[in-house]
Amino acid sequence: MLNAITSGQTNAPQQARQYKRPLRFGARWNVVRFLLTGGTILVILGITGVTGLLGSVSRVNLFNPPTWIHWVHLCFGVFVLAVAVTGNKKLQIGLALLAAVAGTALGLGGLASALYAATHNGMQALDVSDPIAHLTVGTVAISALRNRKRELSVT
Repeated sequence: MLNAITSGQTNAPQQARQYKRPLRFGARWNVVRFLLTGGTILVILGITGVTGLLGSVSRVNLFNPPTWIHWVHLCFGVFVLAVAVTGNKKLQIGLALLAAVAGTALGLGGLASALYAATHNGMQALDVSDPIAHLTVGTVAISALRNRKRELSVT
């Protein structure tokens, strides 16, 4: 046994390579992880917005929405966290689908609106921070839903 180990005749390196996963960023998201992360971020955004801390971070639109948006983020974030924890699969998939559609629509609509305003008012009016944030939410939600589809086809 000792000779096999010292001479390099073990199959440990082959076994280690066998279990190593390729680095795929999108494959790590699933619906529950997306909802837990998204709900937490929504609650943090809501609390910091309601208390006025969020507006002091920067002057871009992302950090300065109307006050009612902060309350929507806070209430919806608590609801999303509750759904993620309770484990109702249909509701979880529905919320992820809502995030995919709403995030993408708000992102594309906001980006089109910002680009339209920039063409008519000059480049000083171009602030795409909020649309890009919503597009990111939509993209990650789509990735989580696609990974769920892959998990179902494997099992």
